[in-house]
Amino acid sequence: MMKKISALFLCVCLLASCFAACSSDTETADTAGGLEEGIVEYGFEQDENGNTVAVVYEDGKAYVLDAEGNKTDEVIENPKNMPSEDSNSGSDEEYEPGTSPSRVPDRDDVGNNTGNAKGTTNSELTTLPMDEDKVPTTSDSGKTVEFSDKDVKTVTNMLEVPYLYTASYESNQNVPIEIATHVACWMLQREDLDTNNFASGTVVIDLFNYFARTVVSFKTKCNSCTSDDTDVANPAPIKYNSSNDTFTVTGSSYEEPTHTVNIKEIQDLGNNNYYKVIADVNSKDSSCKVSTVVAVIQKNKLDTSLGFSVKALKWS
Repeated sequence: MMKKISALFLCVCLLASCFAACSSDTETADTAGGLEEGIVEYGFEQDENGNTVAVVYEDGKAYVLDAEGNKTDEVIENPKNMPSEDSNSGSDEEYEPGTSPSRVPDRDDVGNNTGNAKGTTNSELTTLPMDEDKVPTTSDSGKTVEFSDKDVKTVTNMLEVPYLYTASYESNQNVPIEIATHVACWMLQREDLDTNNFASGTVVIDLFNYFARTVVSFKTKCNSCTSDDTDVANPAPIKYNSSNDTFTVTGSSYEEPTHTVNIKEIQDLGNNNYYKVIADVNSKDSSCKVSTVVAVIQKNKLDTSLGFSVKALKWS
């Protein structure tokens, strides 16, 4: 039987699990200490027919979810994306909650160069089931379209996440952990909460909203990209605390801008509200050696304040 579970549905599942597991992001580490008893991990696997299905990981198994989000008796044999039980990946130091790091505002002076295009964005939202949803690649092309000033500004800011240029990926590849850590910080800044300590569900949902899919093994691998002894050139200031299943922003400030993006063209790629964004990149940090980015984005409402997700990136 074909499984037709939308990305929006999985996001709702994640929200439900987050709210069930924790009552407030501003809890102290002591009161959040019982979170590990209620941790629920969601993800995607392939069933025996090759269909992508939503699953919940429990007791070392991957149970398929039905269209209503209920756990079924169907179990995926040899799941590929099972979260590791060893989530320490570096220091297990427990960080005490504190006040919010200083915020770094998004760039406000964003120009709109898409006004000469003949078409406009599709007003419809993503509606196709997962088995009919075909994500384009960065090499695909379509008809140029005009984006509103607001949408151009939003997409520009999404592509200006600090150090986002350090890795490229296509939709058929896992999201690189090294850029997901920086995205997590940028998304947490947008939560605008007076704390530096966040329930893991908040981070998982924020990443899902930005990428429109699960960042595989983010908890397990986060600290390998953010710890002081990592080989990553520009580690993000975020740490996963496995002892109480929380994330802590460890810096006194969120990350400063590393580059600016000037969108030159947007193309409608069709299928399920997919668009190709072509933009120039200007360096603000010496580590930025790229001059162009091509992104595949999707218009959706996983995060209503953004309205888009980034499905693929190619920096050059």
